[in-house]
Amino acid sequence: MKDFMINMMAAMMPYMKPLMWLGVIAAAIGVILLLVHMVTRANTGGWVLLTGRIALGFSIFFFGCQLAGYFLGAAPGINFGDFQKMEFNIVPFWQIGAAFLVSALILGFFGGRTRQA
Repeated sequence: MKDFMINMMAAMMPYMKPLMWLGVIAAAIGVILLLVHMVTRANTGGWVLLTGRIALGFSIFFFGCQLAGYFLGAAPGINFGDFQKMEFNIVPFWQIGAAFLVSALILGFFGGRTRQA
């Protein structure tokens, strides 16, 4: 079972960086919608709340991947460096999950406040 999970983790690692960028895009859309609401008083509160929940889902996912990596004896992370230049700027999954958690809490707090019944 542990070998299967290690193989799955190795197979998933190339897809983690694009997945992280999808979460960043979702959180950025939420911030943009929040700013649109603050400037124009448009009814975007529901959408802000939705993007906050999407960011929370990414946060839970990356925290879970970090726990699974520790269970398997690895330290999972995403390299933001350049492989050709031998640069390794590895960011652990828990830090990425924490960033998504903070953005989800901010979007959820303000998204719930800007929502009109």
